[in-house]
Amino acid sequence: MNFKTTLIIVVLLIGIGGAYYLFFQEAPHDASIDEKPMIHQVYGVTRDIVQQVEISFADTAYQHLKLEKDRTGNWKLTQPIQVDADSEKVSQVLDNILNKRIKQSLEVPALTQYGLDTPSVTLSLWTNGTVPAATFLIGKKAINFSVYVKEESEVHIFLIESSALDDLTKSTTDLRDRSMIKFDTETVAGIQLQQPDTGSTVHCEKRDNAWRVVHPVEAKADVQEIETLLSELQILKVSTFEADGADANASARLEKYGLNTPRIQTRITDTSNTYTLNIGSTGTPDTGTQGQVYVKVSGHQDAIYTVSEDVYNLLNKSVFDLRDKRVMDFQRTDTVRFEIKRDTETTVGTRNYDDTWELQTSTGKIKADADTVSDLLFGVDSLEAAAFIEGPIKSLASYGLSPPSIEVAFTQRGAEKPAVLLIGNQTQDGTVYVKAEKSEQVVRVKPALVDNIALGAAWLRDKQVLDFHIDDAIRLTFTASGEASVTCQRLGTNWRITAPVQEDANNVEVNAIIYELDNLTAETFVGRKPASTGFDKPNAQLTVELRNQKVYTLQIGKPDVSGRFYARLQHEPDLIFLLNAELVPKLKTTLALLRTSEQGTL
Repeated sequence: MNFKTTLIIVVLLIGIGGAYYLFFQEAPHDASIDEKPMIHQVYGVTRDIVQQVEISFADTAYQHLKLEKDRTGNWKLTQPIQVDADSEKVSQVLDNILNKRIKQSLEVPALTQYGLDTPSVTLSLWTNGTVPAATFLIGKKAINFSVYVKEESEVHIFLIESSALDDLTKSTTDLRDRSMIKFDTETVAGIQLQQPDTGSTVHCEKRDNAWRVVHPVEAKADVQEIETLLSELQILKVSTFEADGADANASARLEKYGLNTPRIQTRITDTSNTYTLNIGSTGTPDTGTQGQVYVKVSGHQDAIYTVSEDVYNLLNKSVFDLRDKRVMDFQRTDTVRFEIKRDTETTVGTRNYDDTWELQTSTGKIKADADTVSDLLFGVDSLEAAAFIEGPIKSLASYGLSPPSIEVAFTQRGAEKPAVLLIGNQTQDGTVYVKAEKSEQVVRVKPALVDNIALGAAWLRDKQVLDFHIDDAIRLTFTASGEASVTCQRLGTNWRITAPVQEDANNVEVNAIIYELDNLTAETFVGRKPASTGFDKPNAQLTVELRNQKVYTLQIGKPDVSGRFYARLQHEPDLIFLLNAELVPKLKTTLALLRTSEQGTL
């Protein structure tokens, strides 16, 4: 290869490299772009000092927009309609345009080729006075994601990001406030829910900082229910703007949307205003409003909107829904004593200094189950009415409340008198009449808690059946129905079968049974002896003898309807309890299992 050829090849390579760099390599980042001035810096117009905005469009599909800031600093749409604007969205629009950086300024002989003779968007901003502080004409898009802009009073034009067109191209719907009702939940003094088609009206008022139902009955209100209702109404937003402004045939329009006779009329009153929200018919798939309801709000002229149909369920409340349903009011955490009276039986629970509970029954003192006592206190404290007995109560005896079937009294620390719950008859639907002694109101409640209270000590006592340590057991005798008894004797740390055969026992199996007995807990104690328990022919019987000469004999009878097994200790034949069905097989065993593996295979 000669020198001339080599030179030609080098020149070609340099040319190819230069062409690649020129046409395909990405341009380096212009580090100076962030140093370009923003529009608000050049023209001295910031978002906070703007008092009025006008936006007009070359495209007639968009309406001319005019917005004004009121004395409170909130934005309002004044053209094409007069409604509240979404102040946050208006501020965002202003920020987006005024914070745009001016990429380049150009001196041009004519505006036509830049689209500035008939601009796509014209933005006028007022800070004070009657003359705009600045008017920006937005023209055609340029290369490098830019758009041509001109301030109306200047000769030169400049380039900014083309996203300005999207930032400013807004409709009335884009900028108007979607809040339905603006009120302060803290100042609301009344709320009324009316259903014109049924004539039902519920009226609640806030008196002395407490909510009460004042119509159709006088009663304490459910504060949480009302606060939830007000909070949900406060954040309720418009889904679609169906109709704005007055209509020549207003009655026909109201009928079209089911607002001539609203399903629900809600009236909220605060210290200075009354707000009305009417709920009309439900939207349909063909109108694109499925899952929404039509509504009309006072103060919004004749505008009709749609909102989520959840608002109907929120406001479709009866007097029962809004009144306080708690039966009793006492401080369960301050309760130091309770007393349950039923017929001739009385169970007294006393809180000890270490916060454990002890029961006093006709048979003496027994340990109480802490969790169950907590269930009693919490259950009565949170007990709610399933229904109220309306009208004057002529005779408590007709409800089984004078005298009551059960009386439960709770003594609280520092209180002069106990809080008393009276429990009466059961109704045909299974609910039970109850009444707080200090209240005139008789209510019906669900039976679950009452059924447990009726068990007295059987429900509240400690569920541990036996009280011994596994190392204290020295003899175990097991008898299963239809099988011979098996007795095991502890010899040191090992067990030996002494009957019906004499040989070493399987220590693991024997200790497993002792362990189950040591930790045996009742599912529940049975308050009154069932008609048939199976103790005449026990399913199984286990006797454990301890070093201190105590003897416990557990008898397991037949299963109840739930599959749990009746059981009792032989020395307390009337104290019947239920054992978990899965536990019983662990206690039942055979001679073959108790023998050692070597002997069991002989």
